[in-house]
Amino acid sequence: MTQQNIPGGRHPDYIRAILDRAVKMIGEGLLDSAEVLLGTLSNEPSTREVTAHLLGVIAMRRMETSAAQLFFKAALEANPHNAEAHAQLGALLLDERPVAAAAAFAAALTIDARNPDWHVGLATAFQRLGFDDLARDNLADALALSPDHSEAAKRAAAETREIDELPQEEDEALLCDALFAEGTRRQAAGELARAAAIFERILTRAPEHAFTLCNFGALRRVMGDLDASEALLEQAIAIDPNLAPARLALAETHMAAGRDPEARAQFETAIELEPKDAAARAAYAMALQKMGAVQESIPHFHHAILLDQNRPAEFYAALGSALQAMGMRDRAEIALRHAAALAQAQ
Repeated sequence: MTQQNIPGGRHPDYIRAILDRAVKMIGEGLLDSAEVLLGTLSNEPSTREVTAHLLGVIAMRRMETSAAQLFFKAALEANPHNAEAHAQLGALLLDERPVAAAAAFAAALTIDARNPDWHVGLATAFQRLGFDDLARDNLADALALSPDHSEAAKRAAAETREIDELPQEEDEALLCDALFAEGTRRQAAGELARAAAIFERILTRAPEHAFTLCNFGALRRVMGDLDASEALLEQAIAIDPNLAPARLALAETHMAAGRDPEARAQFETAIELEPKDAAARAAYAMALQKMGAVQESIPHFHHAILLDQNRPAEFYAALGSALQAMGMRDRAEIALRHAAALAQAQ
């Protein structure tokens, strides 16, 4: 049965036309008409995110701050990866709750770091919290993306004031989460020193922040300090034995230190914890191939592909090497060609 034949259902083209018309009305300032039009989609589950988002924009235009926050939160419940909704929520929270605003802008930038306005928003939140260095970094990012960004230049010259204590008790955990998102983003971008400084700051406030210990431990391995990496990761696992990413990171640290049996044990525990995690299977397969256990690695390579074929070039290169070692030259050539194509595309 097609969607248009389902009782009460609407054709996707009809829904798209309504949404496009509502967006146009909002742009023309016809907020009441847009709200009425969006109301006709209230029973359409497929439009829950976009309808809530647009109603949030309408409420924001009307200066109805509380209602706008609720609508953007509803949009994020439908899709946590809606970067624009995170940023708009951050803008609404900036004056009264800079900690929550920092968390919202950090979430937006984790999804898409190309918007200079969001960098300025995060910088403004950090300035109000007294984190001058983090504010400067984001203002520099904004100006790198948009050299003529007047608000970024204005903020760069602004004086900051440090908040003596956070206004709400739960804001301490929220602040750590915001800092963690910022540190993780810097880590992914290869800004290791900046990421390390942020992780250290989190751990001074929350020494048992397991996700920070996990990421900081992985970062220390990349920076070449295997002892510090192991200590941080073991501390994360002691706090949360079921934290699979920490198990994987510790396995990689053991590998780097030449402790293959210990690495195997951590990989296997991580897979037991997250049996459907393609990244864990892939990491173990590649580790086994490096160890020379090529026959043992093949089932893990295949299992990772069954879970998710979208693996990076190095995965297929390792698979190709393993297949070559097994004498499967035709299959090895396919994997190696795929790896080369992925590497060229990157």
